[in-house]
Amino acid sequence: MKSKKMNLGALLLAAALLLAGCGGAGEETGPGSEGVPSRDTLVVGMDREPAGLDPTTSHVTTAVMVYNNIYDTLLTFDNEMNIRPRLAMSYEQLDDVTYRFNLRNGVKFHNGEELKSSDVMFTFKRLYDIPAARGQVSMIDPDSFECPDDYTFILKTTEPWSALPAQICSSYMNIVSEKAVTEKDEDYNRNPVGTGPFKFVSWTAGDSIVVERFDDYWGEKALLKKINFRVITEAASRVIDLESGGLDIALAVGVTDIERLKDNPETNLIQFNHTGIRYGAFNCSKEVFADKRVRQALNYATDVEIIRDVLYDKGLGAMPATTSVIPILSGRNTDLVQYDYNPEKAKALLAEAGYPNGFTVEYNFLSNTTNTRLGEMLKAQWAEVGVELVMAPLESATLTAILNAGEHDFCTANSTYALGDNIEGLYSFFHSSMHGTSRCRAYLSNPELDALLDEARVERDEGRRKQLAYEIQALIHEEAPWIYVAYEYYNVGLLADVQGFQPAPNSAHDFAGVYIAEE
Repeated sequence: MKSKKMNLGALLLAAALLLAGCGGAGEETGPGSEGVPSRDTLVVGMDREPAGLDPTTSHVTTAVMVYNNIYDTLLTFDNEMNIRPRLAMSYEQLDDVTYRFNLRNGVKFHNGEELKSSDVMFTFKRLYDIPAARGQVSMIDPDSFECPDDYTFILKTTEPWSALPAQICSSYMNIVSEKAVTEKDEDYNRNPVGTGPFKFVSWTAGDSIVVERFDDYWGEKALLKKINFRVITEAASRVIDLESGGLDIALAVGVTDIERLKDNPETNLIQFNHTGIRYGAFNCSKEVFADKRVRQALNYATDVEIIRDVLYDKGLGAMPATTSVIPILSGRNTDLVQYDYNPEKAKALLAEAGYPNGFTVEYNFLSNTTNTRLGEMLKAQWAEVGVELVMAPLESATLTAILNAGEHDFCTANSTYALGDNIEGLYSFFHSSMHGTSRCRAYLSNPELDALLDEARVERDEGRRKQLAYEIQALIHEEAPWIYVAYEYYNVGLLADVQGFQPAPNSAHDFAGVYIAEE
């Protein structure tokens, strides 16, 4: 089977065609036909362990995926990033800043409690008390929440904000049970209670998270009885487990295994553009990176083309990144003059900034082969300009805590435009009010940039918004808080009998419609 690269508009159809067109399953193998599901437990291999299962704690791709199956938001994105109803049957914008959400009746939490508007208010209010989540509600007035009855929730934004419905789809906004959170207190992070199609069963640290079908789910019941999300940090190991039958789905397949899975008649591969960008981030709050000349110097000291060739097999697994906005979004500034590989220019800038003999910088990264290779290449390249890179691999929860606290010097990340909006993404990455949140890794402070982002965030004229987006990207490019590595393609490997999986570009994969067909 040949993989396909797709944009958001074609994602759902293409994914369905990819899965329908190969493997041993025919058209009559769906649920309710002669070929009913042969196994009732799906095993999914993921590349990292979430820091927690409270939606306020972690928003790496694996966390977002698990959240999406345990919890529900009021509104949700479909696989083309269109906004659809979820726990809210509908919503209305009453005036420029006021929104009313009409909740479904009879929705049950996994603990048996009925969803009420008070749970929605509790969910939103607690975000203001959590530093990593506070930026998600910075445009929402915390004193505006109203619950006229058990099934109506009203909020106001601090000023007109067109992205409010998209923000409601954010994984931060997954609705929690006030009773469950209050009773479990600090234990809630490892004992989540949602309203989603699957309920939490167990978590074995460093190994797996197990969920099972919630038979009182308000929507269509999941086809599978259980999902075992296994933590397998090495991409090669996930593929080996997939081919041996230990996994049904392997997420984040490495580029070196793409052709292997495509050529194997017992596996399928889906490759698609997603909402993320891979980058290296300098912590601009650290003294050595406070001077943009240092950040620019290390951009010039980095041969990104060689890094991409090594990490992504000469373009098989990624596209060159030239700005901080991803290709599937509008408003990209494609006129930016790139930082070419120029060690001599890097040395001159370092000398101007007061570092003629270089310095030492620590690289914090999630411990896996890809990040290690990237670090090794950076270490060799930066050594040419006198900068020593110290490798500091970490496991996921520790890394997240260090990054959220701003304790790192330099890190790499693959961050997503979770709301499908260029301005909201740029705001979350680079506005100074986002320091300490789980989406800000560069800790850049630039009043001019803040002002442009503030203006763009509330601007409703699309022409002016696009102009602002161009200006914002140009200023970010000059400030050089990131090294653009690549726009990665996301690769998912599946056994040929796995049916119904439709990948979400924001990683919020829905497993409720997945089943394993009879051969």
